[in-house]
Amino acid sequence: METAGIAIYPPNAPKQSVRLRRFFVGSAAHTMNLAFVLLCWALGFLDTYSVTVYAAIAVAFNLVVYGVIRSGLNLRFKDPSLTFLQISIPAVMGLYIMYFAGVARGAFLLLGLAMFSFGMFRFRARGFVQLAAFILTVYAAQTGLLLYFHGDEANRKLELLLWVAFAMALGQFSFLAAMVGSLRHKVAEKNQALAKQNGELEVALQRISDMAIRDELTGVYNRRYLMERITEETLRGQRNGSAFCICMVDIDFFKRVNDQYGHQPGDTVLRSVAHAASKALRQLDFFGRYGGEEFLMVLTDTALEGAMVTAERVRERVAQLLFPDIDPALRVTVSIGVAEHVRRADAASTLKRADEALYRAKDGGRNRCVAAPLGDGSLHETH
Repeated sequence: METAGIAIYPPNAPKQSVRLRRFFVGSAAHTMNLAFVLLCWALGFLDTYSVTVYAAIAVAFNLVVYGVIRSGLNLRFKDPSLTFLQISIPAVMGLYIMYFAGVARGAFLLLGLAMFSFGMFRFRARGFVQLAAFILTVYAAQTGLLLYFHGDEANRKLELLLWVAFAMALGQFSFLAAMVGSLRHKVAEKNQALAKQNGELEVALQRISDMAIRDELTGVYNRRYLMERITEETLRGQRNGSAFCICMVDIDFFKRVNDQYGHQPGDTVLRSVAHAASKALRQLDFFGRYGGEEFLMVLTDTALEGAMVTAERVRERVAQLLFPDIDPALRVTVSIGVAEHVRRADAASTLKRADEALYRAKDGGRNRCVAAPLGDGSLHETH
């Protein structure tokens, strides 16, 4: 919300906006109190001077509180909502105007109780008792001044009775505040526990989701998920004629790695190759483990020529991998068979063509990319 180019609420500060909304609710209550004071003035219970002073202080106080919260100065205090200040000062103002109200003084005590009800939902019992003690002390001082300067006009017994009744009412409010505070504390604890449980549940659900589509060892997509994506791309190609390619990737001489270094270093090699290959692809492509040391790349919206470029990039990145923790001299390469899906063919035939191209890459010396023929029977090979 903005007025004349100035935002009433601070941008990007939701907590401050909430505090200002509470302030505006309190300001509405102050406005109602001011209206009551004006009514008392109109009926002759208050003089013009005391009402003017009260109104000026009320306006100034609200402007100052708004400025402090809007500027962020309130964040320096223990209670950024300034609850004690926003209740105690108006209460003192009420006691001030009550001093001049004559026989109408008792009516202002009702407004004071209404004002204290706001504190029930912000203070805990201790804070509310401190606020009540402060107001009762000021009220006692006001009563003392009244009896001293206007003893001939005031009824001592009645004033004492009003003070005792107000003190008893605040005592009951303190008891209710303790109950409300306890309930708020319990609700806050339960909300925190619920938020924690929800967070743990989200993590668990994400883990389950990952387990359903991810290979446990390498972290890339598993075979089942890859087959689902290939089926989707096949159907999409049938609908709109979009091209996609399947690349079969196999680690060269991987059995030697396991035999020479063991299965744990072999797992490290698998993870490293999977990470390097997946990082070489676009976000709209899919890469996963097909089985053993074989991986699949599903390159969406890609024709054969572009797929060969991607396959060559993957091959080069894998060839640059180093394994100092296993053996500084260890080098790993991959052979890749690339097949562009033919629109009227099924997914199985495209996979078979990619596998056959991979076999030719292996048979041709490994560490190379070979494309399956589309129709003329020619092969395209890079290494």
